[in-house]
Amino acid sequence: MSAIQIHQIFYSDETRGQLDPGFIPLDNLENERPDWREYWPIRRYLLDNPPVGDDFIGFFSPKFHEKTGLGASDVTNFVAQLPRDTDVVLFSPFFDQIAAYWNVFEHGMNHHPGMFETFKLASEMLVPGVILESLATDSRNTVFSNFFVARAPFWKEWLAKNEVLFAIAEDGASGLAKRLNANVNYRDGHVQAKVFVMERVATLMLVTHPAWRTKVHDPLLRPIDGLFEPFRLELICLDALKIASTTRDAAEYRAAYRFIREQIAERTKAMQKGRAKR
Repeated sequence: MSAIQIHQIFYSDETRGQLDPGFIPLDNLENERPDWREYWPIRRYLLDNPPVGDDFIGFFSPKFHEKTGLGASDVTNFVAQLPRDTDVVLFSPFFDQIAAYWNVFEHGMNHHPGMFETFKLASEMLVPGVILESLATDSRNTVFSNFFVARAPFWKEWLAKNEVLFAIAEDGASGLAKRLNANVNYRDGHVQAKVFVMERVATLMLVTHPAWRTKVHDPLLRPIDGLFEPFRLELICLDALKIASTTRDAAEYRAAYRFIREQIAERTKAMQKGRAKR
C-alpha cells in the first residue's frame, strides 16, 4: 500500500503554530532564499530526498486549511481510497477563479498586469510550441497554491521543469531571466514574477500532457468568494464549457463562455455599486 507523505512548510514561530499535526512539518525557518518563496524548501527537500517508489508526496503552506477548509485526515482519507493508478491528486481552492478565467495564465495576467509575456516565454521554454491563448484550464487540471499530491514520476518532471526556470533566473543574463526576477505587486508588497510562474508549472504539465492520471477533490465543496456566490450555477457552466472545448474545439463554446462571463462581470459591478450607495 502506498504511503502518503504530506509536508507542511513553516517559516516562523507563528506559522509553526498554524501547522496541522497530521502533516509532516517542513522547516524553512532559515528562509535563505525568500525570493523563491515556497519553491525553495520544496526544491531543497526533493533534491535531498529524490522521490522514488509509489508513495504520494505533497507540500502545503500553513494556509492550507484556511484556503480549503480541509484537514490532514480529509486529505489522507481521500487519497487512500483512490485507484492505484492515480498519478496526481488536486486540492485547489478558489473554484470561482478556476471558472472565471479561460486559463491560469489569463488569471495571472489579470491579477498581475504585464505578466502574460513572461508566462508565454517561460511556458514555451518548458513546452515548445505551446500556445497559451488557446489553452483552456479547468477544475480537472488547475493547481493553485501548490495544493497537489503526486507520485514520484510527476514530482521528478515537475522539479526538472522548474529547475530549467531556476537556472535561467539564477543566471540573470537573458531577457527571460530579467522578466522572472522582476518585482510584481502582491498584496502590500512585492514578489518576483518567477514565483507566479512556478506556481503554474503543475497546471501547464497537466493541461499539455493529459496522460497524467488525475483525481480532483471537488472544489465546489470549498468556499466560493462572497462576490461570486450568487453565480454558483453560472460558474459551473463556465467550467463545463471549458471542459467541452477540450473535446471539441468549437467557436460556439468560447462564445458562450465569453457571454456568461460578461454577464457575471456586469452583475457583480452592479452589486458593488449598490453596496457602495448604502
